[in-house]
Amino acid sequence: MSYIDVDHIFYSYKVFKKKTGFKGMLADLFNRKYTDKKVLKDISFYIKKGEKVGLLGPNGAGKSTLIKLMTGIISPQDGKILIDGMSPNTNNYSFLNKIGVVMGQKSQLNPNLSALDTFNLIRDIYKIKKDDYHKRLHNYLMMFELNDVKNYPVRKLSLGERTKLEIIASLLHNPEVLILDEPTLGMDIVSQNSLYDFINQINENLNVTILIISHQMRDIENITDRILILLNGSIAFDGDTDELLTNVGEKTPVITVTGKNSNPIISSNNADVSVIDNDANISKYNRNSTITLKLSELSSLTIEDSSLEESVYKIFKEEKS
Repeated sequence: MSYIDVDHIFYSYKVFKKKTGFKGMLADLFNRKYTDKKVLKDISFYIKKGEKVGLLGPNGAGKSTLIKLMTGIISPQDGKILIDGMSPNTNNYSFLNKIGVVMGQKSQLNPNLSALDTFNLIRDIYKIKKDDYHKRLHNYLMMFELNDVKNYPVRKLSLGERTKLEIIASLLHNPEVLILDEPTLGMDIVSQNSLYDFINQINENLNVTILIISHQMRDIENITDRILILLNGSIAFDGDTDELLTNVGEKTPVITVTGKNSNPIISSNNADVSVIDNDANISKYNRNSTITLKLSELSSLTIEDSSLEESVYKIFKEEKS
């Protein structure tokens, strides 16, 4: 049974067509012309309780609009969205208690206050029981190793520390859904890995449903089990990583052979072979292809599958062409 149900969503907004020049500006004062820009076109998908889903798409694909719809900031013009049976609404406190959101460009931590001051404010806003609040806060600070910085002004902290504290702030009221928008932007590798471990622990221990929007393929590979790709306002792909690589990646892995002093390939049949010095790349082959190698001359043989990043890039590139 689905926990998040997005059913045939349409959304568009009016764009003001501005005329150029002084005369155009005067004309716009009395007779403005607008055009409809379709942002989302018949979007449908579902997410089960406890799933970890990545939402990918180029700039302008409609990702931000979809997140605003799912969090109740705006309402769909057609279709419906249900999260645990409830329509997103910022005036519905039962709904707000079920979601936590971390937006990369919008901080909920006051830079001039300590993180602990903001956490205490969140406790009062969500009316979290005192014992539950202290227990959760202690556990999260220990998991992230941030107990020593909770009393420092947020502006004095590193980007990685601020991002982790943002996530803690979004988890204090014990939400069932956590939406993350570019959570590792600007982080170093160590901080990224720490964040991956934390998010996966939250998902495993508390069964929190994760929806992550990111351009970083490492985020998607290390956190998500399923990928949604949004292109030109529509879902272009919905499946797991292996399925994406199978459907979009190279049909056959590229085989590279390297010779010690010369090209080790003696002959080939029904395969494309390109040779540069001592290296040879073998591609576009099938079960009937044959390659004969001189083993005494062979230095190494590698088989390289398409990466997730390459596969996603192909989808984006096809959409633009």
